[in-house]
Amino acid sequence: MSWQEWKEYNLERQFNPRTALGEKTDEVLASWNSKSMVARSQLTGTFDIAYGEHPLMGFDYHPGAAHKPIIINIHGGYWRGLDKSAMRHHMADLARSAFSIVNLNYPLCPEMSLTDILKALGQALEIIVDLIMQDIPNPRFVLCGHSAGAHLVAHLSHHHRLKDKLCGVVALTGIYETEVVRHIAVNDEIKMTPEEATRWCVIGNLPVSGPEYYIAVGAEEPSGWIDQSWQLAESLSNRGDCLKFRVVQSANHFDLVDRLCDPDTLDGFQLHQWIFNLTKS
Repeated sequence: MSWQEWKEYNLERQFNPRTALGEKTDEVLASWNSKSMVARSQLTGTFDIAYGEHPLMGFDYHPGAAHKPIIINIHGGYWRGLDKSAMRHHMADLARSAFSIVNLNYPLCPEMSLTDILKALGQALEIIVDLIMQDIPNPRFVLCGHSAGAHLVAHLSHHHRLKDKLCGVVALTGIYETEVVRHIAVNDEIKMTPEEATRWCVIGNLPVSGPEYYIAVGAEEPSGWIDQSWQLAESLSNRGDCLKFRVVQSANHFDLVDRLCDPDTLDGFQLHQWIFNLTKS
């Protein structure tokens, strides 16, 4: 179902994950920050490599095994909040399978528009690919994004530097019909224009053909939000793309990421195996 079919059923609750989860959101994010402070010491590599002049134009790079895919991770926060540092414990979990990790920050709305955010991230990919290729001549990349980050990786899949190098896209509980954003409270900060809503709608402007797709959403999320991932999966399937679609039992918008990044959970083990197998196909 499109977001328009939810107009009579509280768009704010259906399409604002913080509203849907309520007070628990602050507890979850505080836990993420606490765990990530501990995980920072477990991660090898280089932190806060600049790709531009803005303080948020930076990324962490954690090298892994050369024969495994390089994961480029983009955090969520509805393009207006959060930070890569809150996901360092997720990156530490992914690094347990010896994947190389790039954990990417970006400037936020309303200081920058969504269009400018994507331009900045495109600039980041230029630098990231050059950096990786100094160590790995024929790298294979996986774009991974959560929530608004899933939306961003869908569009970044078209970046020219990833041509013939992108083997997978992991889209975790994303927002893909951008027009709905203009009808809920978050747009007071995002300030998305009608033109941007059309241009950056993932359903109307599908990610690139070629890589495999892993699309997941939590079973405890609102039905309208779950429909976003289903629509993307259906559109890619109809186009003939290779994909896996997962509705993760008992998972909400945030602990979905905890489960899928942790290889000690069944869902996480399967995702780690899926990423590893991309280099065999």
